Amino acid sequence: MEMVKDKVTNIEEFFKQLPSLDVKIRENIFYRGQSKTDYKLTPSILRNNNLKNENKIYSDIMTECSHEFEEVKLHNEILSKMQHYGVYTRLLDVTVNALVALYFACENNKDEDGAVFVIRTNGSEIKQFDSDVISILSSLPRFKIEEKKIMKQLAEEAKNKLEENVKSEIAIIQDFNEHHLIKRLLHEIKKEKPAFENIINPCDLLNNYFFIPRKNNARIIRQSGAFMIFGLGNEEFEVEENADRDSEKSYKIIIDRQSKREIIDQLSICGISKATLHPELYKVAEFIKEKYNKPEFY
Repeated sequence: MEMVKDKVTNIEEFFKQLPSLDVKIRENIFYRGQSKTDYKLTPSILRNNNLKNENKIYSDIMTECSHEFEEVKLHNEILSKMQHYGVYTRLLDVTVNALVALYFACENNKDEDGAVFVIRTNGSEIKQFDSDVISILSSLPRFKIEEKKIMKQLAEEAKNKLEENVKSEIAIIQDFNEHHLIKRLLHEIKKEKPAFENIINPCDLLNNYFFIPRKNNARIIRQSGAFMIFGLGNEEFEVEENADRDSEKSYKIIIDRQSKREIIDQLSICGISKATLHPELYKVAEFIKEKYNKPEFY
């Protein structure tokens, strides 16, 4: 059965393509809505050659808008705030609320089919916002692209040695941590975590992880927001095109372009709209203008 090939035209059909209730309870599932089906699950910093300027983008924002970050101490919260304002980061927004994802699949590109990605994960891929692994990956924007390439190579070499049992695991990881770039990375981490242990696992640098941020702003709360943070390994989270809700894999639900406006109205009745998901004044104003300026027929 390949249910994902049937386009969704209303909320009822959408629910039928979601994982069954027992699967939702048993598994860790995130959702992401995208307004075009051909958009990949790749963070903005890894698109269009943006990575080469990641350290400059980070520094420029911190310099020009320093007042915005005076109370922000954790690197991942700095990235989260940058993401909030549309700055290129290595974060990818996801949500634990399937209807929120459906809204974002319908919000824009009304002439294109949308998609909701149902992302299955295991417990080891989910971290707390203040975990050491998240601190490691959220410190990467401080480094130049050439430095990140060297760190990636070092991490891959160390990982291969670990898999081949070249020598003891402790010795391999210690050797990896002797490189001056890894020591610099450790120094960056200690700016937010002075008690961070003086050791970085090379495998952590290559992996991507999910984390739930602190609920310290209205948008994250209303969108049931979470993030995937990308390391130095895979630059895209791949979803099998023909998987369906009965498989054990992540999959994609296609949203019919001609039904987007109607689904947006259905979601509004359920309390999910531009005004509720984007609580900023200018977004609420947009919602109210659209509310009273709708065509009589779609």
